[in-house]
Amino acid sequence: MEIKTLVLGHIHTNCYLVSTDKAAIVIDPAFKSAAVDDFLLQNSDKERLILLTHAHFDHIGAAPFLRENTGVKIGVGEFDNADLSDPAVNLSDRFHAHIPPFSADITFSDGEEFSVGDVNIKVLHTPGHTVGSVCYLTDNVLFAGDTLFYESIGRTDFPKSNHFDMMKSLSRLLNLDGNIRVLSGHGPETNIEHEKIYNPFI
Repeated sequence: MEIKTLVLGHIHTNCYLVSTDKAAIVIDPAFKSAAVDDFLLQNSDKERLILLTHAHFDHIGAAPFLRENTGVKIGVGEFDNADLSDPAVNLSDRFHAHIPPFSADITFSDGEEFSVGDVNIKVLHTPGHTVGSVCYLTDNVLFAGDTLFYESIGRTDFPKSNHFDMMKSLSRLLNLDGNIRVLSGHGPETNIEHEKIYNPFI
């Protein structure tokens, strides 16, 4: 499995391009990028999917345009789907992002497992930053969105955020195998063991 990281937009959001012999997956297409469009179009012979970790503007911004350009479906946690169409909650109003309201094609529940080509993915519902934040776990890689960062955690002062839910979600993640790589929505890569030892917010 090859993972390429693109840092997009003025908030420096990590967009991940995941590819194998049979799969092409985009995780959090934050802002329009020709490289992301090209990735999906050039892998049209593979099974493809756009995954969103949560419904904030800086992670979903290009998703509806990407779907329109490539025909690839969008998946999101079930409790964040409605907020893709709510500019007050997804913060697109506050940051003048001008994202048209849209809905995902697929919604995921906690613990759900699914496959994209030869990539097997498990969904972990991790509320706190948003009510429907999810992490995607595949092999030894956790795509953590804005739940867990390198020596930091996601903010809980936005609409529908909840600090107590965040603490429960973080506790759940820290019970995963310590060697699991953590690819976050912003900032550098880390792993579970490092965050157990050095994250000052936990």
